[in-house]
Amino acid sequence: MTRPREPIFNVPAVVLAVAAILAAIHIARSFLSVQTDDALVIDYALIPARELSWFAPELLKGIVDRGPLSQDAAAIAQYQLALYLASQGGAHFWSFVTYALLHEGGLHLGLNVVVLAALGTPVARRFGAPLFLALLLAGAIAGGLIHVAVHPEEVAPLIGASAGVSACVGAAARFVFDPIARLGGSAPSLATSLRNRSVVTFTLGWFFANAISGLGANPSMLASASIAWEAHIGGFLLGFLVFALFDPVKRRDPVA
Repeated sequence: MTRPREPIFNVPAVVLAVAAILAAIHIARSFLSVQTDDALVIDYALIPARELSWFAPELLKGIVDRGPLSQDAAAIAQYQLALYLASQGGAHFWSFVTYALLHEGGLHLGLNVVVLAALGTPVARRFGAPLFLALLLAGAIAGGLIHVAVHPEEVAPLIGASAGVSACVGAAARFVFDPIARLGGSAPSLATSLRNRSVVTFTLGWFFANAISGLGANPSMLASASIAWEAHIGGFLLGFLVFALFDPVKRRDPVA
């Protein structure tokens, strides 16, 4: 009896669709002029000081009043961006979602797509397309909120799908190390997961790797900041801590 061949790339359609959309957006941007692309990034990226201006307008005003922190090109560019944002006024609340659709370059996009394919695949199979997409959305929002909370006066645009991807990493950690859950059975509780040596080792390793290099979500143009690790952590914690809210399979040890 001949065993059926397994496909080499057995990635769920919803994961492929998300990757294709991200790639299509990035390719489309390459046809824009530099000025048009910069304007698009500013409009749809997450900029903490702008988003907080709805109830804390003094943040942007303070940045403008202080002037450039130095005379290097990056500091002057950020000051000019702060001037522009202050003149425009108004928070872009949609940016807590749209920032995840933009990427800094091909490497940035590629890293996110690779991790999405690797760890988003088991999550998508377990959750199904609607809940998988909801997790990506919630992870992006959670990562954006953490980034804004840590950098309230930041004017460097934040872009990248890494927070949503990190939510998949956090969710995967809750069941891929359990043989029953990995085969589609119920997953262990949060308390049980935290007692699992493999889960703890994986989580600590992810935090360590993220602290060094992140998954690739940088503040974008006009920025001198490093990898936005706070957004990654926000997404990961969302996926790990509220896994049960998305998991369609009933938990087997709710008391533990």
